Amino acid sequence: MMDMTTHDHAPIAVFDSGLGGLTVLAALHRRLPSESFVFFADRARVPYASLSPALITRYACESAGFLSEQTPKAAVIACNTVSAVALREVEGVLKVPVINVLHPTAAAAARVTRNKRIGVLATNATVKRNTYSVVLNELVPGVEVTSQGCPLLVPLVEEGWTEGDIPRLIVEHYLERIQTAKVDTVVLGCTHYEYFREHIQHAMGGAVSLVDTPAATADEVARHLGDSRRASDRPGRIDIYSSDISDALYRVVESLFSDHSIVTINPVSS
Repeated sequence: MMDMTTHDHAPIAVFDSGLGGLTVLAALHRRLPSESFVFFADRARVPYASLSPALITRYACESAGFLSEQTPKAAVIACNTVSAVALREVEGVLKVPVINVLHPTAAAAARVTRNKRIGVLATNATVKRNTYSVVLNELVPGVEVTSQGCPLLVPLVEEGWTEGDIPRLIVEHYLERIQTAKVDTVVLGCTHYEYFREHIQHAMGGAVSLVDTPAATADEVARHLGDSRRASDRPGRIDIYSSDISDALYRVVESLFSDHSIVTINPVSS
């Protein structure tokens, strides 16, 4: 991890393939309200998890290239798939300190678990890489990790279909293996899954802890920023870019950011 720059007023860049990363952006804004952020969602090419690792890496690096043009002082990969598949390549493009969601989330899960049984809901690409299992075993020797791919959840979020019986039944289906494993902690290994948090918690029961990926990531960014935080009594700007603008994007932004005056939404070609 490189040292943070001294450009206090430079923005923090945040990237995701779709709408899931907006939950991380919202948590970052709550944690660091004076900071400015530039967010890019590559919605024209979501979901990344259905693509080959080579194509995931190519698209992620192209998105990172766009964000690097905004001269950020740091960057956040708010996408578990990219964190698992193309972290080093994206770091090479951005050339600023890069925080990914995967490692802070795993660290939070390691702190929470009591019985060393952790469930991971993730995209198929993240599950195939086995990244959470590797990181969690380094943090908690002897941990039992049960991972479950959930390919239908990202499209549901992108279509704005997160409530009702159909999403609930799909979530419950994906949780069957996790429930059988008797885990006490569940990792939402894709930021899109935050929109199903209530369904997941209800199905797992109150005794099971769901790791808060956006909050864990925001805390990690704040820790790394240290003295380079922007000092101001006024809220920072939030510039949101997307390779596809739709009503779903506006609805999510409306629900996550109470002060709409500081947010702009802008189209950009992918």
